[in-house]
This record gives sequence, C-alpha cells and structure tokens, in this order.
Amino acid sequence: MRDATTGGPPDPAVLDLPFAVGEAASGPLTWAQSVMWDAMQWFGKEANQFNIGQPLVLAEPVGQARLLAALRDLIEAHQTLRTRYVARSGQPRQEVHASGAYDVVVADGHDDPPRVAEELAGRLAETAFDHEAEWPLRVGCVVDGDGRVTAVALVGSHLAFDGWAFHTFVDLLLAGLTGERGQPEPASAAAVGPPVGAEPAAGGGVPQALEQAAFEGSPAGQQQSRLGLRHWEQGLSAAPASMFDLPRAATGDQPIERHLLDSAAVAAAAAALAARTRTSFSTVLLCLTTLVLTAYNGHDTAVLKLITGNRLDRRSRDLIALNTLDALLAFTVPRDVDLLTAIRQTHRPAFDAYRRAQCDPRAVRTVVEEVGRRRGVSFDLSTYFNNGHRGNDWAVTGPEPGPDRLAELRAGSRYTWLDPLPRSDMKFMVAASNAGEGLCRLGLLVDTTYLPGALGETIVRGIETLLCDAVAAEIGVAEIPGRIGLTPAVRGADWVRTPAGWVRPADVAELVREAAGGVEVAVLATGPAPGTGLTAYVADASAVPEELHRRVLDLLPGRTGVAAPDGYVACVAAPPAGAGPDAWRGVPVAACGPGRPA
Repeated sequence: MRDATTGGPPDPAVLDLPFAVGEAASGPLTWAQSVMWDAMQWFGKEANQFNIGQPLVLAEPVGQARLLAALRDLIEAHQTLRTRYVARSGQPRQEVHASGAYDVVVADGHDDPPRVAEELAGRLAETAFDHEAEWPLRVGCVVDGDGRVTAVALVGSHLAFDGWAFHTFVDLLLAGLTGERGQPEPASAAAVGPPVGAEPAAGGGVPQALEQAAFEGSPAGQQQSRLGLRHWEQGLSAAPASMFDLPRAATGDQPIERHLLDSAAVAAAAAALAARTRTSFSTVLLCLTTLVLTAYNGHDTAVLKLITGNRLDRRSRDLIALNTLDALLAFTVPRDVDLLTAIRQTHRPAFDAYRRAQCDPRAVRTVVEEVGRRRGVSFDLSTYFNNGHRGNDWAVTGPEPGPDRLAELRAGSRYTWLDPLPRSDMKFMVAASNAGEGLCRLGLLVDTTYLPGALGETIVRGIETLLCDAVAAEIGVAEIPGRIGLTPAVRGADWVRTPAGWVRPADVAELVREAAGGVEVAVLATGPAPGTGLTAYVADASAVPEELHRRVLDLLPGRTGVAAPDGYVACVAAPPAGAGPDAWRGVPVAACGPGRPA
C-alpha cells in the first residue's frame, strides 16, 4: 500500500493492483461503443452523468489480498477491464493492454461501511472518464480496524459497461470473494472464442469486445445490419417527425428534469399484468409509456428509441462490455380498446424492434437522413424507453396482488426529484431498473421546454396509478388522462395535423421565406386532417421548386413543428396588401411543382 498524498489534505491510501496476461491487441469500436463514444464527445465533462456506480457491502469481511486477487483474475480474463479508448487519425479505437496496474482506493469504514462505501462510490463517480489515460473501472474498498475489506465501491464507464455487463462483473467479483464458484479462466491466445454474435463453438473462451467488433465487420454481421436497417426504413416511412411538435414553454438554464419513483407497487402490478396478458414486464411499461405520452401530445402513431441490451445468447450474456444499441419502435397506438388489449397489441411491434436492433449506427444515421429528406422532414428521435432489469427480477410467484395489497405497497413508494441538468440529447425517457427489496426504480427524464411544469411527476406517478388500477378493473385507453390528472397539450387554431405530425403553417412559411431569400411567402393547408397537405406560395417568379425544396431541407434540422411543403408555387407577385391568405391562390403563376424527384 502506498499513501497517495499531495500538498493539500491527505488522500485515502491506495493499493497497487498490477496485472499481466497474453498479448496486447487493438481494433475498431463495436457498434454499441461507437454510439456511446459520440454521446460522450458531445457531453464532454458532463459525461460523468453516464458513470455506472455501485457500493457493495460484503456479508463477511475479506482480506485485502483476496480482493486484489479476485479483481486481478477478472481484469486478466476480460479485455474490457484493461482497455483504453483512443482516437487515432480521427477514428476511435479500443486498445487492449497486456499489462498495467490499477489503483484501488482504500477508505476507513469508521464502523459504518455502507455509508462510507456509498460516499466513496459517489466520489469516484464525480468526474467523467479520461478514456485515453485511465482504465474504464474505478475501484475503492472500505476497511475495518483490522484492515479487512468490508465493502467495495465500483464505478464503471458507460463506454465499457452497460447495466447488464456491470452487474455481471459485480456477480463475478462477489463469487470470487466468497468462493462460491471457480474463478474465470484467464484470457490468453488460446482462449479466443468465436464472435459474440455468432454461434459459439463448444468450449469457446471468454467472450470479448474485440470479437464482437470483428463479427460486426464480417459478412454475417453486415447481413444482420441490413435486416436492421430495413426495419428502420420501414418504420420511419410512416412515423411522425417528432413526438414534440408542441408549443414551447419558457425555461431557465436547467431545463432537463429528472424524476425517480421507487415502487414495489409498480413491480408487483406490472409483473401481474405481464402474466395476465402473456407478454413481458418490459412490454407493459413500454405500452403505458407510449399511451401516456401520446395522450399528452395528441399523436396516433408513436415513435421511440428502445435502448436494447442485445443479450440474445449465452456468449452475449457473458460478455462484459457495452452491448446496448437503439431499436426503433414506430407503431399505431391502440385507442378504442381497454388497457390489457393495448398491452397485447404493443408486444409484437416491440418484439420486432428489439429483434432488429443490431445494426451499424453510422448506417442508421444515413437511413434516418435519407428517409427524412425523402419525406421532407428532419426526424427528432429523442424519445427513449430503457428497460434495465433482468428477466426474472419480479417474476410472479403467487396470487396476483389485490387492491388492498397494492394500496399498501403504494403507501411505501418513494418519489425523488433529482437536480435538473442543463442539457441532454433526450427530450423524454422512461427507464426501469431493479432497486432491490422488491422495488422497481421508475425513472423519468423530461425536457421542460416541451413538457412543462409538474408534468414529470404527474407522468411517473400516473404510470404507477394506471398499473395498479388495471390489476383490479378494466380501464379504457381513452380514460388515461382523467385517471392520472394529465392535461393534454393545447395547440392553437394555427396548428394543423399532417402525415409528418403537427405543424404550424406560419413556421413553415418562415422556413420557406428564409430559404427563398426573404421574399413574401404564404403556406396554405389543404385537405382534412390527418392528411393535410401544405403548399408554399412564393412571391418570386424566378424561384425553382426543386432548388427551393433543397434549401428548405437543409434548414430543417433542429426544428420541431415544421415540415417541408408538399408543393411550391412561384408567383409573379404577392396579392394586394390585406387581401387575405386565400388570395395567393389567384395570383399569376410562373412555376409550380412538388420540388421532389419524380
């Protein structure tokens, strides 16, 4: 042990943990890692919010040597734990080291190991990881007066771990400390198995992230990606451009609110409804999420990204590495049915989305852009659902809970309003995880620019209410707003409903005016909703519809509540002042057309 001190207050002691195994290796990032890499670059120092941490109180103290041995075995067996993520010639890569050393911070337990471990985990999670200079795992331990380890604090980078991988690592570490199972075999040149996405050969070695990257670049991986891309293209072809084509609210400098509800009632009720509908816990929560959100925003079709673990076989389940990707769910929301029927109708499209999640995210971005330009929209795919629990966390083992039991469980629910954030690449996310002791931790992130006021708490508590009510009685989907006190968004008469979603023609006119160089423009709606079309009239006889449309498309990104017009009319002049919008239809026309390729 060495004392890591500076000129200031003394730091905790640090244990040296050297490792050495096999040979160094490197390769491209996996699809999942590349998504997280981009997100972390965007957030910069604020990427610390992605850190995954856990204080772990041991049932029995262990010697420091035993902790170091268990950690060393895992570091040497799993490449992720000895990987640095670096940018070479502008391209990020993962570099696996054959040797190196960890620092394990040591803190005095002061007769309160749980508190000290939680504080230590918090300190380790305070800063974003420097992936070129540090390992993707920070470790601390709490010791008693005899120097024995009573608790461990672990913090992982989300570039290296998803929730599944992190908890798998924790389980393996606990097994190594308690001796309940043999240690994993060290990684070596002979222990390299087949790609994680492929069928493993009998007795294959420990699955590794470099194998996953190699599979993704293989013909089999590319074929898998093509199937996923086809799913994205089909879904986006009829999806609304955004779930947030809403009037905006004024916010402060911290517009992103976060809400938590730790609820045994959510766990029990959702598990009961999953069993009753023969679906899954995830489907139940996903259905409620889409129903509540679309009840607020007035959409008939929902479009969400599902954060998908892709743990589809034994090797992927054993892989200690980030493996999550975004799946696309775009489906017509059930309306004139009861809640249980809606859950059943959600199951198949959700299953198809999860099944097609594994595809190249760079190609996904291309598909999103191409479909958007073809449809005349810029997609805002910032609605997320994340089911982070493991399949049997809350399996039903007895009779369904009745109303009295659910009321008792709800009385113990704990709501927490977390400190807001200045920004996020999400506008709305519902996440579920296992908080232990039979509790489901239901998390909600909302951008108050689009979902203002106390709406966040209304939604997270409303999901709990609907789950519990549906166990005891039949609930119609149309009843949802009234049951949870949700007031739908109010749009003025100047909004119209189009196949792209809700649009303000005045905002579209401003967009076309900018693209046309500031000339007078009017955008008129035609046809009944939801098939309303938009025609832009431009007071410029020289305007060419195709060129104007291209400029409009270039200006669309980042704007909600707008879409490119379905057609353009180049007028010789504007109608007389005060003539009214309909007068544009009677002015002389120089050119007209949809602006799109035939």
